[in-house]
Amino acid sequence: MAFITAPGVKVAEDIAKGLVSNNLAACVNIIPSVNSVFMWKGELQEEKEALLIAKTARAKLQKAKKWILKHHPYELPEILYVKIDKGHEKYMQWVKGLI
Repeated sequence: MAFITAPGVKVAEDIAKGLVSNNLAACVNIIPSVNSVFMWKGELQEEKEALLIAKTARAKLQKAKKWILKHHPYELPEILYVKIDKGHEKYMQWVKGLI
């Protein structure tokens, strides 16, 4: 299982299609509106993003990460916490069942 944040739904959709079409993930679900809290250049930040939950084999995880950085290059901060907005609780139930 891979959890990936993207700066918006369009980018998230592009990443999801690429991961599945390149056989790097079996499926990808997108949660359109989350608050990510992360450390960036020594400061705590918070940003509204899209969250991708990709079902991928452990052996393909590194290949998937390389593909994302090659095709959608943007600096990836260290994610500390992701908060799901109200109305998306069903996704959290689904995620808890996967972990």
